[in-house]
Amino acid sequence: MVEVPAQSCTVPARFRLGRWVAVAAAAVLSACQIPSADLKERPHAEPVTATTSPVVRTGYPEQLVQTVPLAGPLAEPEVEISGLDWFGDVLVLLPQYPDRYGHNLFGLPRQALDAALSDPGEAPLEPFPIPLVNGSDLRSLEGYEGLEAIVFAGSRFYLAVEGRSKGRMLGYLIPGKVLGNLEGLELDLADSILLPPQTSLMNKAYETLVMQDLQVVAIHELAGKETNPERHALLFSAELEAVGTLDVPEVEFRITDATRLDPHGRFWAINFHWPGEKQLPTQGDAIRERWGEGDSHKDVAIVERLLEMEIRDGRIDLVDRPPVELVLLDEVVARNWEGIVRWADEGVLVVTDRFPTTILAFVPFPEED
Repeated sequence: MVEVPAQSCTVPARFRLGRWVAVAAAAVLSACQIPSADLKERPHAEPVTATTSPVVRTGYPEQLVQTVPLAGPLAEPEVEISGLDWFGDVLVLLPQYPDRYGHNLFGLPRQALDAALSDPGEAPLEPFPIPLVNGSDLRSLEGYEGLEAIVFAGSRFYLAVEGRSKGRMLGYLIPGKVLGNLEGLELDLADSILLPPQTSLMNKAYETLVMQDLQVVAIHELAGKETNPERHALLFSAELEAVGTLDVPEVEFRITDATRLDPHGRFWAINFHWPGEKQLPTQGDAIRERWGEGDSHKDVAIVERLLEMEIRDGRIDLVDRPPVELVLLDEVVARNWEGIVRWADEGVLVVTDRFPTTILAFVPFPEED
């Protein structure tokens, strides 16, 4: 194992309404448990009132999400989905601990997803298993605490793994190969690399992987002014040789996953905050100060939004457009969105981990002029 040394666009005028959107689960889900920064401790929380000064709203309307009904393992919160990516026409869902389900990842065909989004009366979708054939070897990694992100590149794939040892966080980047037409996935643990920590905060490591051409970009989940002042993304060749770093823009709270790049080098990232996360400050959010907040986000410390970013001139920047905020369930229950992929040119699919339960949902893109 090799250790890597530490190292304008037009704002759209309106949203496309896209597919019809319907969410009626708020009343049920509001009774579910609230996510905790430490999975061993999941306290209930009272509503937290944000204390920032009011900002004139200049952003888009908040967006409702259209949920996709799920069955089988995906209907269980314990599956803890932590990442998404496409392999051809199969949506691959990454559980944080594949050994809980026989060392399997899960797949949903695009055609079944399209039918579920077009007709919400369709039966719940049950995934098929994708064997991680040598997944039991993951437990040999020092301080192993589960899988956080996956990205495919042809017949290859890469995993971001989180660990904790001797009071410090560890990050691993592991390559692998696809067997046949997704009959299985095989890890190349001998070629894995150790990613240097960027912060001393616990339970915080690398949760986002994207491909830039044939290079792998690993993005840390913290990029805040105080939480990670030396923030940068790590850049690797396909063989996982370190080839440099990319500056990362100041973004408060957590960055939990990102889509693939479009032809212009742009991608959408999940930006999430649960007010019970005591390690992270809730003040000084430059994005909120710039664009204001939607109705359900006002006077609430929960943040559920999508940010558009781009890789340009050797750095990652925020695209000059408002965030896409999701209509919150209520003032207490935060949906811990952990995975995101593009859905054609219409929007994105996002997925939560176990809090408040497993939710797979569609969010429409803003419409360009």
